[in-house]
Amino acid sequence: MKFGLRLTLALLLLGLIAFKAVILPLPEGHKAVIAHFGNPTRIIEMPGAHLKWPWPIDNYYLFDARSRIYNTRFTQTLTRDKKAVILLTYIVYRIADPLTFLQAVGTIPNAEDKIEGLVSSSKNNVMGNYNLSNLVSTDPSLLKLAEIESRILEAVSQRARESFGVEITSLGIKRLAYPENNVKAILSQMRAERGQYAAKYRAEGRMKASIIVSEADLEIARINAEAVKKAAEITGKADRQVAEIYAETYKKGREFYKFTRSLEALEKMINQNATFIMRSDQYPFNVLHEPIKTDDKSN
Repeated sequence: MKFGLRLTLALLLLGLIAFKAVILPLPEGHKAVIAHFGNPTRIIEMPGAHLKWPWPIDNYYLFDARSRIYNTRFTQTLTRDKKAVILLTYIVYRIADPLTFLQAVGTIPNAEDKIEGLVSSSKNNVMGNYNLSNLVSTDPSLLKLAEIESRILEAVSQRARESFGVEITSLGIKRLAYPENNVKAILSQMRAERGQYAAKYRAEGRMKASIIVSEADLEIARINAEAVKKAAEITGKADRQVAEIYAETYKKGREFYKFTRSLEALEKMINQNATFIMRSDQYPFNVLHEPIKTDDKSN
């Protein structure tokens, strides 16, 4: 009885060992390469349990194919205008071809070293086509950081895929620094750019002020012209009314109208403190002794 139990347990244990030897469980987000007698023959990418020959016939290499973030070391490079800059770059990558990865680099640290060398070389080539102001400037139109990052990514992505089996999905400049001897030049450049902005804003302010003054002058001239026009209309209307009154008065009593006008002329002449020797029957002194004639015979 005891021997039978022991035999059963031994067979179960051997079965478990055999099952584990022929089953490859592949987790989510991982890839595996099956090597038959040391030669890679099969790539497994679908998660789940997969059959294989037990070791030493088949051996397998398991790789985490999820995206990784890697920060390169600070590297110094020269811009097109011969300014030295120190850049720290970040890279987002994943293992796309596990067989190429296994044969070219084998491990994640080796892959990251290879990628860093590739990025450093491409970064130097790309930055040689751009000025310092394309990285740092107070003028947004001069900044080309996104373009620089895109060109570096374009230069390294295909080579990384073909050479190392790695797909670089994103690349960017994480930090920017300057050698000490370049700081003064950069500050001078920034001051000059700020000065240009200040001059531009002052010129725009003067132009806007000139426009406002010109518009105000035009409005004043328009208001004055309207006032003069209205005054002329009022004066003309008053003159017409006076003329109508005179005409109406003259029509109703011509002799009386002549009489009053003669009196007005006589009053003006007397007020001038002058001495006149004239006949009494001459105009306008004739009104002093002539009777007033009216058009109404009944009066």
